[in-house]
Amino acid sequence: MQKNNNDIYSNELRVLYKLYKSQLPNSIILTGQDVDIITNIANNFASLVISKKLIQDYNEFQESIYNSHYQETQFLLKIEPIFLEDKKRFKKNIYREDIKHVNHFFSTKDEVNQKRICIINLIDDFSLDAANSILKIIEEPNKNNHFIIVNQNKTRCLKTIVSRSHRIFFGKLSYDDYINFYKDSENEEYLNYLYQITNGSSFLTKKFIEFNFYEINDHFKALLNNQNKIKSNTASHYIDYLQKFKNIEQVIPVFLNYLQLLISDEIKKLCYKNENKLVIRLLNVYTVIESINKNNMNLNLDFENIVISLFHKLKYE
Repeated sequence: MQKNNNDIYSNELRVLYKLYKSQLPNSIILTGQDVDIITNIANNFASLVISKKLIQDYNEFQESIYNSHYQETQFLLKIEPIFLEDKKRFKKNIYREDIKHVNHFFSTKDEVNQKRICIINLIDDFSLDAANSILKIIEEPNKNNHFIIVNQNKTRCLKTIVSRSHRIFFGKLSYDDYINFYKDSENEEYLNYLYQITNGSSFLTKKFIEFNFYEINDHFKALLNNQNKIKSNTASHYIDYLQKFKNIEQVIPVFLNYLQLLISDEIKKLCYKNENKLVIRLLNVYTVIESINKNNMNLNLDFENIVISLFHKLKYE
């Protein structure tokens, strides 16, 4: 029997349903790697709570979570990564001054028993002072004020926030659930490959599909295995490919991540074949990409030189 998308994370949703039917905690933490799916669950759960809609059973709850679309409302506040237009990248951390409006949001008086919910996506990016300001609000509970906190790395959340919250862990999607979830977006052979290289990460898969990296997949893998296929215009070809995207500042980091995963996968295969020379060459390129990501370079300005440098290393080193 084929599953539908409503079966995904059913155990985790049953825990959320129990919280919904009982007294809702002041703070709920949803932890897992599949941030896009978890954030969607958080959004729709918050909308459901705020709407005061009467849910009769778990099946209706599950349907609402997966098939509803959250509505912007004065009773819902979302704290999300901040995109810096001048630098064409997301702000590395969220600081206290970035969230000072949360206190005002929760202090606003509403009709009796009207819930207010603040969704934090991702608390992983919060500085210590920002996290402590959220903790202070949680420590002064109000039965109608609630946080839903999305957290990707379980160790990157203040322990005192965790201790005062109800935490739900979302595990990795099974292979069958993963294939079923994305079957309308890509062919199964490519999805099988994405599942392997991303370790089943829905967050990465969604980005790779959104930016249609399938177009370059076979070509780039061929270059990895045969440096003679890298021509003088190969780097220009990839630069032109990236420049067609309007949101290039968001595409480039994902593109580099994609190349890194392809290289890692090829290295594993080559190790079994004792292709040591080629392994060392690919490791050098992998290390360069790793360094670029860690140094938080302005990729929008430097990406042409970065692409040229990567293909030079692939061909000559």
